[in-house]
Amino acid sequence: MSEYDEFRSEQVVPCPGGTLYTIRAGDTLYALAQRFGTTVDAILAANPGLDPMRLRIGQQICVPGATGAPCPAGTTPYIIRSGDTFYSIAQRFNISVAALIAANPGVDPNRLRIGQIICVPAPTPPPVVPRTCVLALTPRSDGPAPESGGVLWLRRENRESEILVAAMGLPAPITLDANRYTAAFTWGRTTFDLPLFNVRGLPGVWVGVTEQDFPEQFFTQGSVDIFPGPVMGGVIEDCR
Repeated sequence: MSEYDEFRSEQVVPCPGGTLYTIRAGDTLYALAQRFGTTVDAILAANPGLDPMRLRIGQQICVPGATGAPCPAGTTPYIIRSGDTFYSIAQRFNISVAALIAANPGVDPNRLRIGQIICVPAPTPPPVVPRTCVLALTPRSDGPAPESGGVLWLRRENRESEILVAAMGLPAPITLDANRYTAAFTWGRTTFDLPLFNVRGLPGVWVGVTEQDFPEQFFTQGSVDIFPGPVMGGVIEDCR
């Protein structure tokens, strides 16, 4: 066999389920393993007779797919590097060592190998403490009920919010050409209407309750007005 034929035979590398890769200047099996999400051992197993210390530019090798069990949803594959420990990895990704151990059953944290693939879970967001606030609704001095009053009660957890609106001292809505009062929430170009209902036995007292998923803009730019009128209103950001 000529030297040319020998070179050609080296280029025809069986690689089912993997990637044929042509060696370039500076390549090492360790660097290739990191780039393709596999291990040096897996590359050597896919290329019998390959000498990792004698790679040649232009030589073709088979790079298998990522090894090990696939990482479940919510985790990311990570290739162990020199000096890595579960503690240092947990600090780097802002997770707990316990969470890292739970995501890698069967992996011995005291026997990590360079090139080994583990699964790193996403950091757990800190719990959101529900916030409750109260906003006094101010009557419009030039409105139809300058002596009225109202209050907005808001309980927020993430974007989910419970809202109660109560207005007192209001004239019958029929005198303002309406059938009922409505709390109109506005933020940006969005409006959300909350119907208010008259409390039985308490003339002039109107109440409405809702639970909604509001965007952040609602809490920073939102306002509320009681219609018809408006008879009163307030700014959501002022809720304390």
